[in-house]
Amino acid sequence: MQRSNPSRLSKLLKSTYSSHLIRMKISSLFLILLSSLLAGAQSPSSVYVHFAFDKSILSQGTRATLDSLTDSLDVTDRIELHGHCDAVGANEYNDRLAERRVQAVLDYLLGLGWEKQDILIAKGYGENKPLNKNASPEERSLNRRVEIKILRGAAGKPPTTDQTVNKPAITQSLTKKLADTSAVAGSNIILQNINFIGGMHQFLPESRPMLDELLDAMITYPTLVIRIEGHICCTQTPGDGPDLETGINNLSEARARAVRDFLVFQGIAPERVSYKGFGHSKPIYPYPEKSKEEETQNRRVEIKIISR
Repeated sequence: MQRSNPSRLSKLLKSTYSSHLIRMKISSLFLILLSSLLAGAQSPSSVYVHFAFDKSILSQGTRATLDSLTDSLDVTDRIELHGHCDAVGANEYNDRLAERRVQAVLDYLLGLGWEKQDILIAKGYGENKPLNKNASPEERSLNRRVEIKILRGAAGKPPTTDQTVNKPAITQSLTKKLADTSAVAGSNIILQNINFIGGMHQFLPESRPMLDELLDAMITYPTLVIRIEGHICCTQTPGDGPDLETGINNLSEARARAVRDFLVFQGIAPERVSYKGFGHSKPIYPYPEKSKEEETQNRRVEIKIISR
């Protein structure tokens, strides 16, 4: 079995820790100040999913967004669903279409394990609350949406064990997620807590448990073939960002490749793991991100199941 160059990867992993310590000293004061500013933010954030003209069917991208959103939320968070249309067509028809879009999102979330009491509002508004003037195809496409408003900690306190039986298992292991029959080819699963040094593709030390969990899943399911998908945050354009280590504008791709290299170095066959960077083209939260948590969720690594 061919593997990547061990000495090169070993140097890369060792350099992660020394670089991390230096950067932590420089950035610690900034993070403390930033955290204090964000601590007082109470307004809800929103995630938008969009629909094709005159459609209420969830696209594959929309389903992936809802999957990632579910993984990113805490058991005390609650959401609202608000459906909208563009201005094409009669008001009464658009009212019904907005309701169907909300219902499609609601049904999908319930299928993921959400309970109805966790979704505080599910309502359609037709064309009555546009984001813009509907003056162009691009503007109309933005109005064909369901807005998911996130109310952090709205439950007041964590539910009891009985109340969380059917709640999405945010801390469920990757191996158990892959055991779920709904994890079919084409499904995306977000890898929690794989973090990198800012602007680089070097792992932070706290990434190792999730990397080991991914490795264990690949060993447990020897026929599993995946693609590692990298994403970045904090940019207005959908393109990729610069990798400060190489100077190449491919940061999300470099980070996805780093995960792939880890697996191959540990003995996983290279043909079972590909990688791709998406830059900022598929954010969970729209730009500009409103908090450090939103930045973290956008700056993520996912796996796409290619075959099982």
